[in-house]
Amino acid sequence: MNPLESHVCKALRPYGTTIFTEMTALSNKVGAISLSQGFPDFDGPEVIRRAAAEAIIRGPNQYCPSIGIPQLRKAIAQKTKRFYGVDMDLDREITVTAGATEAIASALLGLLDEGDEVIVLEPCYDIYPPLISRAGGVPVHIPLRRPDFGLPPEELTKAFGQRTKAIIINNPLNPIGRVFTREELEFIGGLCQQYGAIAISDEVYEHLAYDGRRHVSLLQIPQFEDCSIVISSTAKTFSMTGWKVGYAIARPHLTEAVRMAHQFLTFCTPPALQE
Repeated sequence: MNPLESHVCKALRPYGTTIFTEMTALSNKVGAISLSQGFPDFDGPEVIRRAAAEAIIRGPNQYCPSIGIPQLRKAIAQKTKRFYGVDMDLDREITVTAGATEAIASALLGLLDEGDEVIVLEPCYDIYPPLISRAGGVPVHIPLRRPDFGLPPEELTKAFGQRTKAIIINNPLNPIGRVFTREELEFIGGLCQQYGAIAISDEVYEHLAYDGRRHVSLLQIPQFEDCSIVISSTAKTFSMTGWKVGYAIARPHLTEAVRMAHQFLTFCTPPALQE
């Protein structure tokens, strides 16, 4: 290979630089207001920042349990019970990660074998296809169409097959804000059960539902009880995107896959930020 040629692996070459980096550089160059990257223009609750600062000074500042500090996993379990009426085992079913992005990466790396297909509903958050490809999987794109971007049942049914390992569901959906109905989610759940597929549910915007709608988590739908990994992010919930503290919730047999990959990626998330 020519030493000046790109050494980026084949799986990632088609994806180039993330659109967020591109648009931020362009807006900075011309002094434009950038609406391309979704982060707040304020710094999150002081009570949370102060707790982290105190934890850093007090210490310890060493490795913490790979799956997350017990206090945070307990709080996540309490939150899951409070909002969704579901009991989860904080030791066997909740894993703290370096943001929702790492949780998604851990799920894909822990689950996929070469050639496994993963269904992606489009438009989609831009990290899904490259992460699927890097994990050895094949993205299968299902477009959602105007005006309401509803779920296309016939196309989705045709997309499922013997090679389907997973489907990624982003609800509410970034970047279009689509909120899937319980009926749509149950339809996906039926297909997952039929084909033995796993639903990776990116629910980081769970608390941003408007117009009288209520977020429906996959945790509340019986079809998904044994075939879903539900992912969210405290960094998004509390408007502190730079902290990158996320988590994955799943039954033990799927949590094993997430934790297997997570331990070889970041191992643990900064304990002071978890506090």
